[in-house]
Amino acid sequence: MTMIIKKPENIKINLEEALKLSLDLAVKSAKLLLVKQKKISSLKIKTKLAQGLASNADTESEKIIIDGIKKKYPLHYVLAEESAYDQYQGEMVKYKFLSEKEWVWIIDPLDGTNNFLSGLDYYGVCISLVHFGQPVVGVVLRPTNGDCFYAVKGKGAKFVRYSSGFKKKTPSIKFIKSKNKKSLSESLLVTGFATEKGQLFDQEFELFKHMMGKSRGIRRMGSAALDLCYVAKGIFDCFWERGLASWDVSAAGLICLESGVAVTDYDGQKFHPFQKTILASRAPLHNEILSLFRNRL
Repeated sequence: MTMIIKKPENIKINLEEALKLSLDLAVKSAKLLLVKQKKISSLKIKTKLAQGLASNADTESEKIIIDGIKKKYPLHYVLAEESAYDQYQGEMVKYKFLSEKEWVWIIDPLDGTNNFLSGLDYYGVCISLVHFGQPVVGVVLRPTNGDCFYAVKGKGAKFVRYSSGFKKKTPSIKFIKSKNKKSLSESLLVTGFATEKGQLFDQEFELFKHMMGKSRGIRRMGSAALDLCYVAKGIFDCFWERGLASWDVSAAGLICLESGVAVTDYDGQKFHPFQKTILASRAPLHNEILSLFRNRL
């Protein structure tokens, strides 16, 4: 798929090529992270104010991805978690100007750092290409079991599982867009929240308790990107969270949309990666939960 931009420079971007690059870089990053996780005790760990933890595994993974992107697309902007923290202190207001830029790569080199540093296997690599604030390519790869989710805007979302060592992969499976006929009381939900989010924590925790009482159960897994992808796959029925960054949701948000999942903010506004809240579930459940949120918040 080729997208031609009507500008004086007549830039042409082949989205399939961008997808292939994203997949290749995600695999390279995943291999690095698997090696690093076996040597957790030797990692250099730092605490980012209100942004959790990071280690040299995060920064080295990020470097692999950025170097690969810049080699092929030297003029594109890049918004990546670790370098964004150094440059913008992780404050969305400081980098929201990128939502108006033509081509921006949004990267989370290790989504689920707390899990990773604790030896848990629930973390992912996220790469997306954004065109004037809207994701057009998205890849989320879970290194520990090879689960890989990817999408190109307008082309649907697909799932593939890499073998151990990433030498082989299963045939790609395209997600079939469907509705969720479950009621909220029959649904398994997934969410996340952190005490670093300050005064909003109490409000979010009250919402969590309310949703717990109305659903079959709630999980808090520790990687927003993977949570969203497993909503796309149908494992979870709904994901919501406040205060996420663009790199947490950009790739996975597109994957959800292309798999038929409704994605909005808490007010029902259409998804983009620079929102303060996110709610993802299939219709008609999405409308039920959205109405509940509006009445509670």
